Amino acid sequence: MRKTNLKRASIGVVIVILAGAAGLGVLRASMNQPDETQTERGAALFADKGCANCHYTDKTETKTGPGLKNLFGKDTLPASGRPATEENVRLQLHEPYAHMPSYSGRLTGEEEELIISYLRSL
Repeated sequence: MRKTNLKRASIGVVIVILAGAAGLGVLRASMNQPDETQTERGAALFADKGCANCHYTDKTETKTGPGLKNLFGKDTLPASGRPATEENVRLQLHEPYAHMPSYSGRLTGEEEELIISYLRSL
């Protein structure tokens, strides 16, 4: 009678499937968290574009504009009361509420994404 390696092959397949699933879970988790490099680049842009002159990032108190700590952890944006979504942050950059200057045409789409990534990290 011929011996087969079915048991070894089955274990190998299970290991590959589990490793793939674990890798997919890590990939999915990393998609929900801002990339550290994106966050760092966003922080630099936030400073370079003058946002830090008006907004605190480490507290919620008002400087000239509202503090942005935990911005996406809130239900609404602090000044406008709009829902705290990426779309509404983009809207705020283009069509600001109250006294904030417009950044329409002053930021590229990539720069907006980097700043939003940074704001998500606060």
